Amino acid sequence: MERPLAAIVLAAGLGTRMRSARAKVLHELAGEPLIVRSVRAFAALDPGFLVVVIGHQAADVEKTVRTAYSGREAQARLRFAIQNVLRGTGDAARCGLELLPQDFAGDILIGYGDMPMLTAPTLRRFIEAHRASGAPLSFTSLMLDHPAAYGRVVRGADGQVSAIVEARDASPPELAIKEINGGIYLADSAVLRQALAALGANNAQHEYYLTDIVGIARQRGYRVVAWQAPVAEEFAGINSREELARMERHLREEVNRRLMAEGVTLIDPASVYIAPEVKIGVDTTIGPNVQILGHSRIGSGVLIDGTAWLRNVEIGDRSHLKLGVRAEDCVIGEECEVGPFANLREGTRLEGHNRIGNFVETKKARIGRGTKASHLSYLGDAVIGEETNVGCGVITVNYDGYDKHETRVGDRCMVGCDSQLIAPVTVGNDVYVASGTTILHDVPDGALVMSQHPQREKPGWTAQWHRRHAGHPRANARQSRK
Repeated sequence: MERPLAAIVLAAGLGTRMRSARAKVLHELAGEPLIVRSVRAFAALDPGFLVVVIGHQAADVEKTVRTAYSGREAQARLRFAIQNVLRGTGDAARCGLELLPQDFAGDILIGYGDMPMLTAPTLRRFIEAHRASGAPLSFTSLMLDHPAAYGRVVRGADGQVSAIVEARDASPPELAIKEINGGIYLADSAVLRQALAALGANNAQHEYYLTDIVGIARQRGYRVVAWQAPVAEEFAGINSREELARMERHLREEVNRRLMAEGVTLIDPASVYIAPEVKIGVDTTIGPNVQILGHSRIGSGVLIDGTAWLRNVEIGDRSHLKLGVRAEDCVIGEECEVGPFANLREGTRLEGHNRIGNFVETKKARIGRGTKASHLSYLGDAVIGEETNVGCGVITVNYDGYDKHETRVGDRCMVGCDSQLIAPVTVGNDVYVASGTTILHDVPDGALVMSQHPQREKPGWTAQWHRRHAGHPRANARQSRK
């Protein structure tokens, strides 16, 4: 029977080197907060308990994590521990341990909220190696030619791990060590409780170091194993904006290489930003200055001209996004034409073979197959049927100052230019809406609807108007141009 597993993610720190009013773990990498990417690897292990230790801007960090893991089962396992006074990583781990049941007996995995490249498969390999070793405590280690400020792994004459020494507390011989601490720990719950209880703050920072649990465990006769990770890049943390930018560039290049190898054309890979979670079909072409973020799904044979911002979108095969399209939390069916300069907001669904043209904005709009809105329209909280044409300047007036209301338009309608549909309202099938109409009431199938006023002219009015403004600076300027 597999031992129970709990996970603790440390995310309470200030991140002072970021020089930011925002908590470090809330800064984004490839469109997602660092804490979300870090927690994802631990959550994928399906631990019985997942504790996130928060401190600086605790409410914002908690909200961000809860939003990302909103499923009922995930929420039941998710817990948040508050580190009210930031006294080091060891104290943060103690805060997290306090939220686990007192009788929890199993393995406890500890990591950090600023390690966004870490993957669940690597963590699984680490767990398997730890359990195969029989040691009560393991941690990840890396071999670096230039260890810089990382903690050094100190080994005894027998080659066994004896301690982890932080760089600021290390002696010159210890600083010469190239094996460094990878920052992930896995311990038997009883041993971890003992080691954390014995932590002291006798160091350069006067903090409780989590790394000290290694030396404490060894002093008490426990064997400690350092598992050398195969891919060092996964264990990189973020401490500055420069490191964040460097990781962003590395991740972007890695994703773009993979996509091109899978059959996607990137006209200018250096200017394309695609999140690792995005899926793109073969023979899709993506132009310059495009961002595709979140869990977007792009079909095959899609053409994205360039300068587009897409998040959590689904795009069907052979659709064409012209220059300047923005789309978020929406579905674009197959063989659609969108843009240039169109804004598809959350809840939009194009059923397929649609045309959404320049300066058209949609929001919570379900637009039937073959329907077009080619110019300068706002379609919000709307359900529009198939093969309907929405003319230039059409607006669904969906907001009364307190609530949003729905507009429904049927199949095969012609909605004339500069018309307003005052929601809630329903327009039937095969309706012709005359240009300039304001629709206040439901319209039956097959009707012509209009609200035109008689046109009037006043001959000579313009000359009189100019005479009334004689002496005005603009009138003088107008005369001088004649």
